[in-house]
Amino acid sequence: MLAKGLTSRAILILAVVLLFSLAGVAVVWLVRDQMHREALDQARERARNLLDRNLAIHTYFSHQLKPKVFQISDKCMPADHFEPAWMSSTYAVRGIDRYFDQLAKRDYYYKECAINARSPQNEADDYERAFIEQMKADPRLQERSDLRLLEGRPYFVFLRRGESMEADCLRCHSQPDRAPRELVERYGPLRSFGRSQGELVSAISIRVPLAAAYARNSHVVWQLSALLLGVLAVLVLAIFLLNRHLFLRPLNSLRAQAEAMGSGGGHLGEQVAPVFGRDWDELVRAFNRMSANLKASQDELERRVRQRTEGLKATTLALEEEVAQRRAAEDEKEKLIAELRQALSEVKQLGGLLPICAHCKKIRDDQGYWQRLETYIHTHTDANFSHGICPDCIKEIYPGLDLDDPGKPPRP
Repeated sequence: MLAKGLTSRAILILAVVLLFSLAGVAVVWLVRDQMHREALDQARERARNLLDRNLAIHTYFSHQLKPKVFQISDKCMPADHFEPAWMSSTYAVRGIDRYFDQLAKRDYYYKECAINARSPQNEADDYERAFIEQMKADPRLQERSDLRLLEGRPYFVFLRRGESMEADCLRCHSQPDRAPRELVERYGPLRSFGRSQGELVSAISIRVPLAAAYARNSHVVWQLSALLLGVLAVLVLAIFLLNRHLFLRPLNSLRAQAEAMGSGGGHLGEQVAPVFGRDWDELVRAFNRMSANLKASQDELERRVRQRTEGLKATTLALEEEVAQRRAAEDEKEKLIAELRQALSEVKQLGGLLPICAHCKKIRDDQGYWQRLETYIHTHTDANFSHGICPDCIKEIYPGLDLDDPGKPPRP
């Protein structure tokens, strides 16, 4: 029902808007997804850089600084001496990372986490503890990255296998009685003791916040969406104007001419002016040819109808004249028949053998009565009589009357 009430132009514009909107949504989604991927890649790269830097610090402490310092301290320092600034690489890395955070003003999360860590600041949380247990069960597991939502904010989380217990480290991590007294007094006799050589004791946990990157991505996505909406508006306007100029005007001209031709009034044969565009020009030419052909066909048809009408009129006049003649002949025939019938009727009334008196000339009728001749004829016919005297009777009755001069007195 809706499609029937829409024009082709409206359907075209709606189709373009729908297709462009779907394409725009797809582009925005792809751009957003790609930007999120780039943000994760950047976070992964930052995490690896931070990890590599701190691992380099650990390596330097364990293989260069600590052995050399121990060689010197063992000669001049008591065995119970403990200074974490150079004796604990984890302590040193934590301090260096704190200074780095202040200088770079970053909000990264870096922790060398362990189960039963010596410093409570390095104690592994549940997520980190589970990763350490999995690494102990599976020596092939080296690292894990994940996207986590912590306190309503997104973070890229990177975990990697940490350090294993080395021989130099057992001095402080084997048993409390073998550790420096100052270390036991500082941290207590329970935390991070009972380690063995080669044991995996820690994991490195890094969290890179993504909220700022996602906010920048959202800003770019909104800008891109606004740009696409602007392009869509310009595109719709361009389609509307082009459709009006290239399609609607020629189509209206053809439609108006077609309606005029369909309504009669002698519009057949009229030509539509050429329009821009080869397709429309071909269509207009075909329409004009059709109009001319229809006009020629109509003229030929009218000529034939007019010719046949004139022939029919002549034939009709001839037939009417013949009918009139026949009617006149019929009337004459009926008149003659009526006269014949009348004559026959009179012949029948006066026909037959009539008894007449030889002396007085009276006639006897069918009932036997004697009637005067004029009475009988008047009764049986439509004739009337008037009386007069014939010349013979005048001579007989009035012998002295001079017929040549009726005013002269008769002779005695």
